[in-house]
Amino acid sequence: MRVEEAILPGVGRKYTITVQSGDRIVIVVHHSGKRELQYFEAGGEGDEPAMALDLTDEEARELGAILAGVLFHPEAVGDTQSKLGQKVIEWIKVLPGSKLAGRRVGDLHLLPGAHLLAVDRPGAPLMPHPSQETVLEVGDTLVVAGSREAVEALKRSL
Repeated sequence: MRVEEAILPGVGRKYTITVQSGDRIVIVVHHSGKRELQYFEAGGEGDEPAMALDLTDEEARELGAILAGVLFHPEAVGDTQSKLGQKVIEWIKVLPGSKLAGRRVGDLHLLPGAHLLAVDRPGAPLMPHPSQETVLEVGDTLVVAGSREAVEALKRSL
């Protein structure tokens, strides 16, 4: 897979992703948060996409969570399994008395190599890629991914 990035002045950024088959996906991320997805078939004629889709910021984040395997993680096999062995996904529960309760996501100071993928709050929809302003509550579950060392260090610090 090859990814090319271009700055679109006054608009945002454009990402062109070419996959092994030669098909291309073009994603334009607007400053407003809107996302445009365009699909171009390999060997297709002209500059018109075979498919186009507009997503809100929230829809794009949920789609990203699905693609990242937050909602469903298929069983890894072969070489993929050995690569994933160096990476982990952990679910960290915010318990009563935890120093996480009442803190903003932006104040977590995640270590390099650890990424907050989502916050799962009881009785609410999954919050993929929560904003920096999201305040954590008792009962929330943080979905964190990254290198085994970075995620373990994060868990120890919390």
